[in-house]
Amino acid sequence: MWFNHHQTEAKVEDNEQNRKMCFCPKCPSFPKSCSGEVLYCARGKSACEINAKGCICPGCPVYLANKLTKLYYCDKEKVGAAGYFMRKRKSGEDQEFYNKVVAIKDAGETGSVSVASMGSQKKMPFSFNDLHFIPAQVSKIPLNKEEAVKVGVIIGPAAAKPLKLNSPIIISGMSFGATSKNVKLAISQAAAELGIGFNSGEGGILEEDYRAKNYLIGQYATGRFGVDENVLKKVAAIEIRFGQGAYPGKGSFLPASKMTAEIAKARGLKGGEPANSPAHHHDMTTPEQIAEKVAWLKTLTNGVPIGAKIGCGRIEEDIKILVKAGVDFIAVDGFGGGTGATDVYVRENVGLPLIAALPRAARTLRELKAGKKVSLIAGGGLRSAPDFAKCLALGADAVYIGTAALIAINCEQYRICHTGLCPTGVTTHDPELMKQLDVEAGARKLANFIKLCTEEIASLTRIMGKNDVNLLGSDDLAALNKDLAALTGVSWLDGKKY
Repeated sequence: MWFNHHQTEAKVEDNEQNRKMCFCPKCPSFPKSCSGEVLYCARGKSACEINAKGCICPGCPVYLANKLTKLYYCDKEKVGAAGYFMRKRKSGEDQEFYNKVVAIKDAGETGSVSVASMGSQKKMPFSFNDLHFIPAQVSKIPLNKEEAVKVGVIIGPAAAKPLKLNSPIIISGMSFGATSKNVKLAISQAAAELGIGFNSGEGGILEEDYRAKNYLIGQYATGRFGVDENVLKKVAAIEIRFGQGAYPGKGSFLPASKMTAEIAKARGLKGGEPANSPAHHHDMTTPEQIAEKVAWLKTLTNGVPIGAKIGCGRIEEDIKILVKAGVDFIAVDGFGGGTGATDVYVRENVGLPLIAALPRAARTLRELKAGKKVSLIAGGGLRSAPDFAKCLALGADAVYIGTAALIAINCEQYRICHTGLCPTGVTTHDPELMKQLDVEAGARKLANFIKLCTEEIASLTRIMGKNDVNLLGSDDLAALNKDLAALTGVSWLDGKKY
């Protein structure tokens, strides 16, 4: 065995001779609580905390024989995208601080932007866990479990052909390329079985997606990959994507390493080249052009709902323009929303959390008297039925889930989607790795998750004393924090609104 501690240094063999010559147990920094450890330069870091009290590595025969140059191998590991060899994080050391040190090392080592997957894990001041439902008991009467609750929703009720769904839970746009073909097949199969909405994402539409075409939302993104008039005429709704939560205001990116011939064909590109979407639509840079595009899409599709997706930012200004343009639905995607690949500095520093933006979006629609005509879809980091129900109570007509759907299918959050090495078959196109995701099993697990969450939303609706998920409102919620109460427009623990 050996530990490849740095690409410029020799590989140290873990053998009996080297173990006998090793000076590690003699070092003043040797962790006594981990006695028995030896030859860190070959075996890797210690399992114990290292207190630096001096390093005798340069005098060790193994060190000299292998022409090593570093110190404190007992405390070092590969970190960051560049695999830089540096000290491990100390117990109690702030993770955010350590991550910034690693980011600087990455930048210095590679001179390029760090790319990562999934949504930000930055802790926000508030979360949906800080909102609680207020139960009906006496002044309002809760419903029994056998009493039916309407869980169906309509997206774009003012459209000539509204999108009717059997659940308020919709699978958000995840492209073929960012995710594997098996994922796309599992999603469309579950959607067809349950009658739930699902979004194509920007990577084109697979022929198999059309088996659930009555629930298919085609995404019209800035790159227009795999999108033409024939495709647009086949979907049940169209979403113009202006941005999303993981990188609002910035174009998307699919690495060349994930661009197979099949994906390139679906996107109308050449194999082996990366796909970079522009930051904005080239033909929608003014409110007038947006209105023209919406009108053109409505005519082209004979009246299916035409909507827009935005990352949470200038909520009021953006929604006013979109409503005036005549959209039938608006999807707001909050900070923390997932992605297959984006720049870390963007993911961690741009956009607003959904819990702050959603109430503003709902209020703006009410002020414009558009709340009953323009549907509102909420997304970005949502994971559970209570979170989904809270979004409905804050004014959403439906919710988007992406990462939660992938987890239900098979994802285990390795968070290496951009590498193409996903060991669960979710975000890889490697034939061997894709075998880890069985389509039938993935579709079954996703369907089970959606059905259970829909039932839990219905149960919470009964607890509120209501028989329709569309009737959930802000009066059904209370905030555990006074500032959050003011932010969301719900009551605080004293029963008052601030």
